Amino acid sequence: MLTIGLVARLYGITAKTLRHYDAVGLFTPAKVGEDNLYRLYAPEQLPELRTILFLRSMGLNLDSIQEMKRSGTLGDAEYMKGLLQKRAEAIQDEVGSLHKQLHDIHRMVEYMTNTGGIPMEPKVIQKEAFTIVGMEWHSQSSEGDIPSMWQRFIPREHEIEGKREPKVSYGICIPMDECEDFTYVASYEAYGDHLPDGMTRVNVPAQRYAVFTHKGKTESMGETYELIYGKWLPLQGLKVTKGIDFERYDERFHGPESESSEVDIYIPIE
Repeated sequence: MLTIGLVARLYGITAKTLRHYDAVGLFTPAKVGEDNLYRLYAPEQLPELRTILFLRSMGLNLDSIQEMKRSGTLGDAEYMKGLLQKRAEAIQDEVGSLHKQLHDIHRMVEYMTNTGGIPMEPKVIQKEAFTIVGMEWHSQSSEGDIPSMWQRFIPREHEIEGKREPKVSYGICIPMDECEDFTYVASYEAYGDHLPDGMTRVNVPAQRYAVFTHKGKTESMGETYELIYGKWLPLQGLKVTKGIDFERYDERFHGPESESSEVDIYIPIE
């Protein structure tokens, strides 16, 4: 027989914990001394104690474990495996959520660092009118989002004829009249007569632009736009005018998930 002190030492718990388990009827000793009232445990009881302590470490309360013992499921291997699998799935979800929080924290720290740093000085250019052909997405009526639209467009790039720069694509943003809606076109500058099915042609007028360069993944491009409109343009004394803004993707763009990617952002200015 094993004394309460030895059992407590084997599992890294206190004798007080074992006495509490005994008091609530969860885990009782095999024998109690008649004269000294010492609690003694049989070796075959140890697997049950290990299971109880494991379930407690997983967050189950004593009432739930007692109910499992009363129903006979505490010693049911198949039931326990199913229970642990569900808990493993819940933990995996929690881990995914924590990873996302960690990612968001790092992005926020980077954003706060950038906003406190030296402002980016844009290039100011006068760009002549040009024509693009591509696939459009409407903020008001189209399904999905802009990234998924790009995924539909990329396999069909070869259908566009008369590309001026085959290795340079554009993300054209066309504001709607006096409202917050807009049309976005994944496109190439092109002057062919043929218009592929499901695509559109847009004539982009001549315009003066402030050109900024976004560096990193496309998912953080929103932060760059925020800095452009909220900090960099005002600090440079530049005023935005209504017009078409766009992103220019050239050989410096290595994919949406690449930290080394660079994309030029053209903002129409007075």
